[in-house]
Amino acid sequence: MNRKTMMMVLAALSFMLTACGDKQAKQVLVAENKTETAVEEQTEEEILADGEMEDDGVALGDTELPAIRKAWASKTLTTIAADEEVNIERFAFAFCLEYQQYEPCKALHDYLAFPSRYDEEEADYRVVNKKKNGYLSCYMKRDLDWGIDCCYWNRKNGHKLVAFWLPEYHTSWNVDEHLLAFYDYDPATDDMTPEPNLTKKVEEAVADFDSYWVTLPAEGKDIELIGIRIFDHSKDATDRPNFLLRWNGNDFKIEQKD
Repeated sequence: MNRKTMMMVLAALSFMLTACGDKQAKQVLVAENKTETAVEEQTEEEILADGEMEDDGVALGDTELPAIRKAWASKTLTTIAADEEVNIERFAFAFCLEYQQYEPCKALHDYLAFPSRYDEEEADYRVVNKKKNGYLSCYMKRDLDWGIDCCYWNRKNGHKLVAFWLPEYHTSWNVDEHLLAFYDYDPATDDMTPEPNLTKKVEEAVADFDSYWVTLPAEGKDIELIGIRIFDHSKDATDRPNFLLRWNGNDFKIEQKD
């Protein structure tokens, strides 16, 4: 019941009380008042819980990414494939199947599960699939900073190192709200085992910054890492990488750039 309708009901019931002194009508009026108050209080609590509402009606903080940050490091994933080919689609599907509560993961999962249904013009997300290069990304069209990047590298021991970059919606100014997750893929078991120590190594490199941004390589092997300061709007603060994660055949050596 909207507010206008509610007011009309209250006015009618008030008239009934005045004209007839009907005890039952008075009870209904009190009940309606309590219901309206409860609805208003619940709505306020929901807004506070879901985060500040944007003009487009999207509630910030409703992406479940903090929950994924807490869970991923203790969860081994098993890859599933229709054939024996080991590729980025296989790794991305395993990750997105597990973490579909993050909307870009759900979108990429649907793209991989039902590729014939994907219409680039009609879909509310955009996919870049460079399968031969071991790179895949999916970003929501309504906010091009909200998505998932996937990439993998061949390790010297025959395993694969797999990375997923999940930025928080609207580029949060908190390092702890993004996620750069690394996994080791073992072809003997088809399992992807988390490597949180590598994630920690990267986060420690940007610990003095307010936030950061990761660019996984669609070409080449090195990761670009940009540390961001909220109050520094100079070009150098955001437009070029502060760090380079240089691939060494097993993991990365972090190099700070001048």
